[in-house]
Amino acid sequence: MSTQHDDPHSFPHGITAASLTLTSASIIGMKAYVQITATSLVGTTVYSVICPYAGTVTAIKSVLQDALATGNATLTAKINATAITTGVLTITQAASAAGDIDSCTPSAARTVAAGDLLSWTVGGTNDAVVGATGYFEITRTA
Repeated sequence: MSTQHDDPHSFPHGITAASLTLTSASIIGMKAYVQITATSLVGTTVYSVICPYAGTVTAIKSVLQDALATGNATLTAKINATAITTGVLTITQAASAAGDIDSCTPSAARTVAAGDLLSWTVGGTNDAVVGATGYFEITRTA
């Protein structure tokens, strides 16, 4: 048996749908994630992304795309030009492989405003042209 419904807010068996419109809603305390990608973990390249949210950086994570060679790589996280305290990811070369996850938990200098620049600065002694993708976890304040 087939039933056609012309009203988009009406469902079979008396179930109805409602819509909700939010204007100027704050989402305080909600987690948001800003993705960032470093295409090479060699040298001192800076990779940046604009943060669309205001809040506090509560975690930084990365996933390695392939094994490192020779030495470790680091990713130093910054907000605009200021380093985030305890915001350095160390990606260890020994036994590294695609899919390895590294993380750090920022402790200070971690407040971000909408429109601020979030960045990773590559460091360390790795010499394999390998990338990493990751994110900044933001606990929203507005």
